[in-house]
Amino acid sequence: MKNKNTYTYFKVFAILLLFFTCLISFRFMWINYHNKGEQPVITEGVLDLTDWDFSDKETISLNGEWVFYPNQFIDTPANSSAADQTLIQVPGDWQNELRMVNANQENSLGYGSYYLKVLLPDASPPFLGLRLNNIHTAVNIRVNGQLVESVNYPTAEKTEQSHIRGPITSLFYADPDKRELEIILQVSNHELPFAGGVDQTVSYGTAEAVNQETNLSRFLQLTVIIILFLHALYAFAIFLMNKGKRQTELIYFGFMSFLIAVGNLLDDEVFVQLPFSADVSFRLLVAIYILVLFVLIKFIQHLYQMHQKFIKVLAVIAIVMAVLTLTFFSLEHFTVLSMLLFVYDAVAIAYLFIITLRQIVRGDKNGILILLLICSYTSNVAWGAAIQTGQIDFPFYPFDFFVPIVIIAILLIKRHIQLTQLSEEQAVRLIEEDKKKDQFLANTSHEIRNPLHGMVNIAQSIINKHRDSLTPEAVNNLQLLAQIGHRLTFTLNDILDITRLKERKIPLQKENLSLHSITEGVIEMVQFTSPKKSITVHNEIGLDFPPLYADENRLIRILFNLIHNAVKYTERGKVIISAVKQEDMALITIQDTGTGIAPDALERIFLPYEKLSKSDVDSGGIGLGLNICRQLVELHGGEISVDSVLGKGTSFSFSMPLGSMAGINLVQSESGKQGSIYDDYAIHTMVWHDKNAATGKPFLLVVDDDPVNLKVMQNLLEPDYQLHCTTDPETVIEWLERQSYDLVISDVMMSPFSGYELTKRVRERFSLSELPVLLLTARNQTEDIYTGFISGANDYIAKPVEALELQARVRALTDLSHSVDEQLRMEAAWLQAQIKPHFMFNTLNAIAALSNIDIDRMMNLLNEFGRYLSRSFHSNNTKPLVSLEEELELVDSYIYIMQQRFMEKLTVHKDFDDVQDIFVPPLSIQTIVENAINHGIISQNKPGTLWLQGKQLVDGYYIKIIDDGAGMEAEVLAGLLNKEDEKEGVGLLNTNQRWKKLFGHGMNIKSTAGEGTEVTLRIPKNR
Repeated sequence: MKNKNTYTYFKVFAILLLFFTCLISFRFMWINYHNKGEQPVITEGVLDLTDWDFSDKETISLNGEWVFYPNQFIDTPANSSAADQTLIQVPGDWQNELRMVNANQENSLGYGSYYLKVLLPDASPPFLGLRLNNIHTAVNIRVNGQLVESVNYPTAEKTEQSHIRGPITSLFYADPDKRELEIILQVSNHELPFAGGVDQTVSYGTAEAVNQETNLSRFLQLTVIIILFLHALYAFAIFLMNKGKRQTELIYFGFMSFLIAVGNLLDDEVFVQLPFSADVSFRLLVAIYILVLFVLIKFIQHLYQMHQKFIKVLAVIAIVMAVLTLTFFSLEHFTVLSMLLFVYDAVAIAYLFIITLRQIVRGDKNGILILLLICSYTSNVAWGAAIQTGQIDFPFYPFDFFVPIVIIAILLIKRHIQLTQLSEEQAVRLIEEDKKKDQFLANTSHEIRNPLHGMVNIAQSIINKHRDSLTPEAVNNLQLLAQIGHRLTFTLNDILDITRLKERKIPLQKENLSLHSITEGVIEMVQFTSPKKSITVHNEIGLDFPPLYADENRLIRILFNLIHNAVKYTERGKVIISAVKQEDMALITIQDTGTGIAPDALERIFLPYEKLSKSDVDSGGIGLGLNICRQLVELHGGEISVDSVLGKGTSFSFSMPLGSMAGINLVQSESGKQGSIYDDYAIHTMVWHDKNAATGKPFLLVVDDDPVNLKVMQNLLEPDYQLHCTTDPETVIEWLERQSYDLVISDVMMSPFSGYELTKRVRERFSLSELPVLLLTARNQTEDIYTGFISGANDYIAKPVEALELQARVRALTDLSHSVDEQLRMEAAWLQAQIKPHFMFNTLNAIAALSNIDIDRMMNLLNEFGRYLSRSFHSNNTKPLVSLEEELELVDSYIYIMQQRFMEKLTVHKDFDDVQDIFVPPLSIQTIVENAINHGIISQNKPGTLWLQGKQLVDGYYIKIIDDGAGMEAEVLAGLLNKEDEKEGVGLLNTNQRWKKLFGHGMNIKSTAGEGTEVTLRIPKNR
C-alpha cells in the first residue's frame, strides 16, 4: 500500500512538473514573440532615431532616462532651470524623485513633468503615435508644445476624482521638416499612494503601428472576456435546467468565470470605465480577485463534498478580506494588504493542493485536473503580481485565462460522462427494481385480499346478527370499517391493473357499446360506493349517441375512476357527464364543481403514485387511478386531458373511437328482427304458461338491451325454463304486475336506466326471497359486485357467460323461489289446519243448543260445519291457486256458522261479478274475512256489517272485504304486515306474501279506528 501511494505521489508530481514547464515555456515564448529586439535607449532625456527606419508593424519602447521635473507642470524645458530637474527611469515609480523635493515624502502622491527629446531621421513619417500602457492617475500629453491628449486633467492639488483608467493611445501629426520631437508628459497622482508616475512601458511609432499594437491587445483581452462570459452563461443554464439533482459546483464555476470576466473588463485595456475614483476602482478590482479565490475554494469544496471546518474558515476569511478591501483598509498600507493577500493565497492554495492530493490517493481520477487548475491559478496570480509591481512588462497574455477554463470544462465533461454512465446503469437497475416492486405489490395485493375480505365480512356479519344489541356508534364504526375495507380493495385492484398495464397483459375485447347505458350503470355504482353528499350527478349523454367501439370492462373502469374522483372532491354542487362527436371519435367530459387542482399540479396528475396534496394523502388511495385511466384510454387510441380552476372545479376529457356504421346498422337491423321475435315469443310464453302451468317449469324474466345477448340466454335456458324476454327495462315493472316470475335476469349496463336501478325498483315491491334477481355484469370487480348486492341483487355472473355457471346459478335461485312458495303454501295450510279450539267448542255448543229448539237449523249448521272442515283440510290448499268460486264456498261456510252463532249482530252483503276463470291463493280471502269478523265486528259491542265485493275492471279483477267494525289506529295499521312474531299476524302476513308473489301486489288495507276496515285485493288481467 505504501509503495502504491509513493508511486501515485511520484506520478502526480511528474505531471505537475511537466504542466508547470509547459506554462512557463508558453509564457516565455509569448514574451520572446513580442520582444522588439535591439532598440535605441534613451539617455539623459534624449532618444536618437536619426538612423532608425520606422515600420508600421513595430513600435519603439521609450524606456530609459527621461528628464523629470518634480512638482512642476512645464510646457517647454526653457521654462525651468537645470536645478529643478532630474533624471528618472521609465518605466518606474517616481517616489524617490519626489523625495528630492520633499524629504518627508513617504508615498507616491504628487505631480511632475516628464520630458523627452527625440531626434528624428530625414525620412520621418508625418503621422506618429504614443501608447501609455498605464498612468497613475492623470496626464496631459504635449508634443512640440501642443496638447495632443488629456486624461483626468492633472492638477497640483487634488480637486476632482480621476475616474478614467487604463492605456492611453494618442495619435498626432509631426512636421516632417523638423528633425526634433519634444514629448512632455504632465502627470499627477492624488489617489493611489502606493504607485505613481509612468510605471509601465511607453510605446512610440507610426500611427499604424501604435494602432495595431492597441487593437491586438484589445482583441485578445476581449476574446478572453467573451469566452469567460459564455462559460458562465452555459454553467448557469445547465444548473438551472437540471431540475433534478443540481450540481452546485456548476454555479461556482459560473461565478468564477463571471468574476474573472468582470475583472478583465476593469483591468488592462479597461473596457468599462466606472464612475468612481481611481482608488475605489482599484479596491473593487482587488476585491474581485479575492472573490475569485473564494469561489475556487467553494468549487472544490462542493466538488468533493467536503465538510472540514478549515475550508469553511478559508471561505469566510476571503469574504472578510474582500469587504475590508472595499471599505476600511487604507491604500496607504497597500504593502501590508499585499503581504496579507500573499499569505492568504499561499495558505489557501497549499491547503487545496493537499486535500486534492489526498483525493487522488483515494482513487479520484479527476483530482489531477483539480491540481492542474490550482497550478494554473497560482501561475496566473504570480505573473499578475510581478506585472503589477513592475518587475516585468509585456503585452496581455490570454492563455493563463484559457487554461483554467479548459481544465474545468474537461473536468465537468468527464463528470457529465460519468454521471451519464451512472444514470444509465441506475436506470437499468431502477427498471429491474421497478419490476420487482410491481411484482411485490401484485403478490402483496393477492395476499392481502383474502384477509381483507375476511375482515370486511366479519364486520358485516356482526352488523347483521347483532344490530339490535349494538349501540348506534358501534354500528356506525363497523360500517365505517367495512367501507374502509372496500376502499382498500379498490386500491388493491389499482395495483394489480397498473402491473398488468406495465406488462402489456391487458388485451382489449372491443365491441359496440352504448355510452349512455354504461354511464348510467357507473353512476349507480359511484352513488352506492360513495358517501352521501349534497351533490347531484347528471348524465347528459343522449340515448341516441353513437355507440363506442371499446372494451366494456375497461370503459367502465375509466368512467368509474373519473366520476368517483369528481364525487370524492366535490362537497356540494353537481357532476356532469357529457359527450360530443368529433369525426370518428367521441369526446367524453366529466365536469365537477369541486375543489379544483392547482396549475402546477396539472402536469403531474397523470403520473403513477402521484399525491398532489396532504388532503389527497389523507383521503386514501395511492395515486394510481388517473394513471390507469390514461393508459387505458391510450390503449384504445384516445387521449385524456384535464382543465381545472382552483376552487371552482375540474373537467376531465378523454376520447374513444366510435363504432363503425356498418356494424351499427347490422346490430340495429338484427335488433329489429330480434325485437319482433321476442315480442311474439313473450305473448306465446305468457299464454303457454297459463295453459301449461302443470309442467312446473320455472318462469324467468330476462332483460338485456342487446338482442344478441337475449338470444344467447334463450338458447342456454329455454329447454329447462319458460322465458319472457325484453330489451326495454321500463316494461319489466309492467310485466311484473301482470305475471308471476320465479327469477329476474338483468344486464347491468342498459338504457334508459341501469340494472342497478331496475333491481332497486323490483326491491320496492318484492323481497329477496319473494323474487330473486340475477345481474349480468361485464366486470367482476369489487365495486361492481358491491353495488349489485347493495341495490338488492341475489347473485351476479360475469360476462361472457359460461353455460354451466349460468345454469347452476339460475337453478339455485329458482329452487330458492320455489322453496319459498312451497313454504308459504304449507304455512297457510298449516294455519288453516290449526283451527282454534274455542271456535270448535263454540260451534259445537251452538249445534247442541239448536238441537233443543230448532232441528232444521241444527242440521243446516251441522252440514255447513262439515263442509267447512272438509274444505279447510282439502289437498288443494297446498296448491298455488284455486278457483275463486271454491274459495268463496269456504268463506260462505264460515260466514254461515258465525251468523248462526251471533244472529243479528252480523250482517253480510255479497256482490261478485262473474267468477269464472278467476284464481286466487287458497285460504287467502277466508283468512281476511275471519279477521274482519272476529277482530272488527264481533269485538265491538254492537251489530256490524260485512261487505264482500268482486268487480271485473279494465286492469283486473278487484275483491274488497269491508267491515264497519272497530278499525285500527294508524300505528297498528303500519306494522300489521310485519308482525312475524305474533300469532295473530301470521295469517295476514302469509296471505300478503303469497298474493304479492303471485300477482305483484299485496293487500291494500285502509282502516280508521271506530269506523271500520277495508281490504282490497287485485288480480291483474291475464293472470
